[in-house]
Amino acid sequence: MKTPLGHLGYCTNIHAGETWADHFAALRAAVPELKKRCSPDQPFGLGLRLSNVASEELEQPENLVAFQHWLADNGLYVFTMNGFPFGGFHHTVVKDQVHTPDWTTEARVEYTKRLFRLLSVLLPVDELGNPIQGGISTSPLSYRRWFDWELPAARDHIFSQTTQNVLDVVAELIRLRQRTDRLMHLDLEPEPDGVIETTDEFITWFTEYLLPMGLEQLTAEFGLTDEEAETAIVEHVRLCYDVCHVAVG
Repeated sequence: MKTPLGHLGYCTNIHAGETWADHFAALRAAVPELKKRCSPDQPFGLGLRLSNVASEELEQPENLVAFQHWLADNGLYVFTMNGFPFGGFHHTVVKDQVHTPDWTTEARVEYTKRLFRLLSVLLPVDELGNPIQGGISTSPLSYRRWFDWELPAARDHIFSQTTQNVLDVVAELIRLRQRTDRLMHLDLEPEPDGVIETTDEFITWFTEYLLPMGLEQLTAEFGLTDEEAETAIVEHVRLCYDVCHVAVG
């Protein structure tokens, strides 16, 4: 629901269901009653968590249309997604495997692009008819204990490789905005033992890798000026500030 400070929503990652059919069944059973209790007089916002399998299934037109109708019928809307856990999130030991596949892989890139395609369709408009912004949270690039983290060359390699894949998603977000007028952003979530553990490390990565690599790529690919490319990066890559992770980081 909309508050003076922004959108307050209910994150559906509390519900199990790795397939779309299972997850949608869990939502239908729980969310309408929550809406009645928490937001009876205004639309109720959802943060949707989809596994890779569920995202593929929801992208099928018949499933997506049915979900849109259910949202409208129940006074619900989706304004964000949890794109961190790729799969196997419930009834299992998560630990470092929550990062798999990480941002070194094409699988993570394609999963994230698919989530953004879905979000571009699901995002509502505000009271003036303008599309609201939407964000998707994601892994802090990878799990640092998988690498020789004390070696500068190893750190540089992993930052360069993962940043290039993040920029592939940024390019997709620029294209989606051109087609749909939806401004969406990828929100990295620092956590202990992540490649990015803290807010300070996020800022360092952003200034030392994302901005210089992004300026080179986006000016060449889209014909942007350096200023326009920097604005696009700042708009499309942001920080997911998880207070629990930060407290123990």
